Amino acid sequence: MTGAELERRQSTETCFYCHAESDNSAGADRHVCGACGRIQPLESNGDYFSFFGLARLLELDEQALEKSFYSLSRRLHPDYFMTAAAEEQQASLDRASMLNDAYRTLREPFSRALYLLTLEGFKEAEKKAPPDLLEEVFELNMQIEELKAARKVGDESEAAEAREGLSEKLADLKNRQAQLRARLSELFRECDSASVARDETGRRRGLEKLSELLSHRSYIASLIREIEEEL
Repeated sequence: MTGAELERRQSTETCFYCHAESDNSAGADRHVCGACGRIQPLESNGDYFSFFGLARLLELDEQALEKSFYSLSRRLHPDYFMTAAAEEQQASLDRASMLNDAYRTLREPFSRALYLLTLEGFKEAEKKAPPDLLEEVFELNMQIEELKAARKVGDESEAAEAREGLSEKLADLKNRQAQLRARLSELFRECDSASVARDETGRRRGLEKLSELLSHRSYIASLIREIEEEL
């Protein structure tokens, strides 16, 4: 098989019912057969990117994604297939369910990154403190314990002082979150550039950095929740 023939085969799908071939490229209607008009059963090996006809890239046009979501919500809604055969009714339910899951995951940058890492074989990283935060975490835990102790003995002055210190730490942690968000955008561009260039080594390196960033973000998010619960 020539390269052109292989590319053509990869860009087409065969209808489950009438066996007609249809375009499978980005932007094509991947859900309903263009020949017989029947909704296709959901593929067992499909992913959220391919469901929307997207390449596995991290930088997405979120407005276009939202527009596609609402368009597909109307097209795949089970109410339109109530009189169809049982297979099509089930296909509509399956595709509508996957549509919702896919949109919730891909519309948010951090969940999109985590999902792509999962697709690429990365295990979910444990929460890991950024190295420059370790000393502050020790101090933070001490302040939380001081606040608990002050409340226990009814020392309002000590409790107020501890709350003020924790509020400052909370603001600092939220600022770190914003910095991670900016860094996330940089890594998105790095990974996508390597993908487009078919630089697998560079892409893998970028995904490893991304995995570490997500573990740092998860750790900081847990600290923020802990402080907010105490305040």
